[in-house]
Amino acid sequence: MKVRVYHNGDDVFIAWKPDGIIPGCRGFGLLRRRNGVEEVVSTWVGFVGQQAAEGERRASTNWPIQKYQWTDYMAQPGDSLAYRVLPMVGPDKDNLHPDPATASDWTEPVTLSHLVSPGVEVLFNRGIVASQWVSRRLGVTGHDLQNATLDRVIATPGDKLRSYLAGPLGDRLFALLAEAATEKREIYAALFELDDPQLMDALLAIGERAHIVLANGSVEKTGQDENAVARAALTGKVDLYARMCAPRALGHNKFLVVCDVDGSPRWVWTGSQNWTMTGLCTQANNSVLIDDPQLAAQYRSQWDRLREAGDVTPASLKQADTLPRDQQVDKAGVRLWFTPTLEYADLVDTRKIIANAQQAVLFLMFNPGPRDSLLNAILDLARAPHAGSRLYFRGVLNQDPSTKPHPVGLFDQQNHEYADYDVVLPAAIDKATDFFRAELKKLDRAFAMVHSKVIVVDPFGDRPTVLTGSHNLGPKASDTNDENLLVIRDAPGVAGAYATNIMSVYNQYRWRFRRQLQPVAKRWTGLVDADTWQEWYLKPDSAALREVDFWVGD
Repeated sequence: MKVRVYHNGDDVFIAWKPDGIIPGCRGFGLLRRRNGVEEVVSTWVGFVGQQAAEGERRASTNWPIQKYQWTDYMAQPGDSLAYRVLPMVGPDKDNLHPDPATASDWTEPVTLSHLVSPGVEVLFNRGIVASQWVSRRLGVTGHDLQNATLDRVIATPGDKLRSYLAGPLGDRLFALLAEAATEKREIYAALFELDDPQLMDALLAIGERAHIVLANGSVEKTGQDENAVARAALTGKVDLYARMCAPRALGHNKFLVVCDVDGSPRWVWTGSQNWTMTGLCTQANNSVLIDDPQLAAQYRSQWDRLREAGDVTPASLKQADTLPRDQQVDKAGVRLWFTPTLEYADLVDTRKIIANAQQAVLFLMFNPGPRDSLLNAILDLARAPHAGSRLYFRGVLNQDPSTKPHPVGLFDQQNHEYADYDVVLPAAIDKATDFFRAELKKLDRAFAMVHSKVIVVDPFGDRPTVLTGSHNLGPKASDTNDENLLVIRDAPGVAGAYATNIMSVYNQYRWRFRRQLQPVAKRWTGLVDADTWQEWYLKPDSAALREVDFWVGD
């Protein structure tokens, strides 16, 4: 049994492959060795016909895993973890036992840390509200009641559910700002949206050493300001500058530069997460913290250019943005793009990365636009007749409802003959089943559930590459809006962390999305009490087998 383990500092993704079909196997038990203590990983669904109590969990040796991958959401940052996969065999579901002859060895221990490459921390929140545990934690049923309760929770600093949703990303950002206040560091931030009360308090604690260019969000008319409340609270108390560029363009950055005690730029924080309650708590977001004075200085210089630009986008800003900035962070090569650029220079460069993929393309996207985006570049690659035999595609696309008149094209059946990709639109369970309760789709005032903008190319290949930042990966982000886009190469830990996060999000929605499309009679209702379930996954030359092979390294 071959087993591979990947992590993002919070979740662990385990993939395995036996030598072939195991007679009598009803699935797999998964053992976890956490900080030296052996445990059995629990699962949430049983065999067809078993009436489980709502929210019931049982050991995977009882309710085995009928697939070849699992995301361990029960892991915790700092844990030292190893795993062992046990085929559960027997004549039926009531007489199962492990098969030691085909069981795996224990994997090598991994310690969950967000420092995944020298000088690079990768952080994610847990803000996927379309999930069972959120519905149960809220303790109410009905969409309106869930919305009202969740609204109150995420507006309350110190609330346990708020803190859990913000996850390691929130913990690290608040700690970074608190340290800046305590050690009297200068910070420089360029922000698209700001409404989170805890973040505003953190900026106020830094006071005049906090230098902020605050845009006016996404508005329909000139002069409108989504950040009016935050602007009023900060004016006169921090060093605040307005960039009221919307609706002509979005001041879409969400970057932070933290200086060393001598005032020189040292750390840069960037990613998809807006400085809002929804950005922290109810959307899937990512951020990266890089300890590199040269890269931080590039962001500090861009902050100056944005402050000087005021509400406009001068030609000099576009010209400066059109030049890529290349840095070396330990062994990782980093290319930094700011936008707006001339002639889509950033997209021209990054399309080449996608076109040259040798192994896989994984992604999370929010609202890239209807055409000429990096999503379109991925579609073009996936639809190429040769791609299906050599490339693996997985991704989640979340569209802003405002794009519905021009929706991004999804894949048709013909394309499935060419490539084993799966692009899913996030969808929640809106009707209770025998074992799941109805879920909250999203807050009514929030367009996005998946707000990350990440592409990972060849995560386990010779040149793993990650694209991340505030950039929505489309033409408007390239030639109109203020954005930043990081291209990180040759950092396997960074690529592995992002790949784990993408699959964590993807697997949350995979079944939900398919459930919306399937006839009721064909919907999955539980585990199969037979060993025939293996045939679909291990069928030679199938898309399912290519997925198994990709994750175990074949």
